[in-house]
Amino acid sequence: MNLPDNVSIRPATFDDLDAIVALWLDMMREHEAFDPRIRLAPGADIAYRNYAYHHLREGAAVFVAEIPDEPRRGKPERRGRQIVGYVLAYVARNLPMYQPKRYGYLSDLVVAAPWRRCGIGTALLESVRCWLRQEEVAHVQLQVYSENGAGLSFWRQQGFRDFVHGLWAPL
Repeated sequence: MNLPDNVSIRPATFDDLDAIVALWLDMMREHEAFDPRIRLAPGADIAYRNYAYHHLREGAAVFVAEIPDEPRRGKPERRGRQIVGYVLAYVARNLPMYQPKRYGYLSDLVVAAPWRRCGIGTALLESVRCWLRQEEVAHVQLQVYSENGAGLSFWRQQGFRDFVHGLWAPL
């Protein structure tokens, strides 16, 4: 699947934080619908903004997918861009008793609902894979909620396989 011509992928900047947080909140609202154990804390948007800011500042892999803004009826044409997806990944250190010593950790990949299934997620992932290769990292891992069927399908299509199963029990 080829990326639509009007979509571009680029490294994120601090100016993109509002859009990144908005996309993350949309994703988490979808995730909350999967399972009642997924609940956002008050101030989750501020905490995530700080998390994303930290990773941008530390030089992690944060890329955005953007499209030209649509002109609005009755308003002068804007020549801006709209962010429709992003990915955040970084290099993590493994516990000292395990190999490899370093691996890529893909924290978040989000594409706005109207833009899904047109190659944007794959393009964002490829940006991360290229970045990790430059960092001389050979593996990447991530977590996906077990009830997120669309997410599981996407990741499996991208070559990811089951690795660890997380379990939960009330006390």
